Amino acid sequence: MMRLTKGRLLRMLAVVIGILMVGIAVGLFKLAEMGADPFTAMNTGISGLMGIPFGTLQLIVNAVILMLVFLFKRKFIGFGTIFNMVFVGYTADFTMWLTVQFGVSFSGIPVRILTLAAAALLICLGDALYLSADMGMSPYDAAGYVAEALTKGRVPFRFARILLDILCVGIAFLTGIQRGIQWKIIGIGTILLTFCTGPLIQFFRVRWSDPLLEKSVREK
Repeated sequence: MMRLTKGRLLRMLAVVIGILMVGIAVGLFKLAEMGADPFTAMNTGISGLMGIPFGTLQLIVNAVILMLVFLFKRKFIGFGTIFNMVFVGYTADFTMWLTVQFGVSFSGIPVRILTLAAAALLICLGDALYLSADMGMSPYDAAGYVAEALTKGRVPFRFARILLDILCVGIAFLTGIQRGIQWKIIGIGTILLTFCTGPLIQFFRVRWSDPLLEKSVREK
């Protein structure tokens, strides 16, 4: 039986906080309607086309990708993987529901821009935190590292992530155009994150989350 040390509990807490941050960010992207991150855009387009709730569709897509990760790099699967699969989509749905209950409006351009900026920062910080915890990663994040491993480093994570993001944007456009929502899910936010997510996650890991968790574990 695996022993729950203070260090392990701290890393589990980092996973939970990081993934909840990502879920809130995804909800904010959808509310800003200025383009979501590529993976969210793709799943939003598919869920709209198929009439499946976003959280449920994201869980299904993650499960499919997880099977590929299990076949090639199962070491990336852990507590963080499962928590991410289940809670990111539903946290996004809950964030959107909560804003409706409190009557929060995202109609003004300045508000939408600020929401977009906050979501971009939050998703990169959240990703960095839960990845630094090293307790498994989301199937989508793992796919970038799988590509890096399979190419023996010739395609590093940050570039593999960009290629995967471009693929997701293409699928988002094709599915979103069927319902006329393509420019709500693909926009300046999508372009920004397509080319910046990988490098920004790496930057925050090196400068913030890796040192934070290493220091906290040593102090425990």
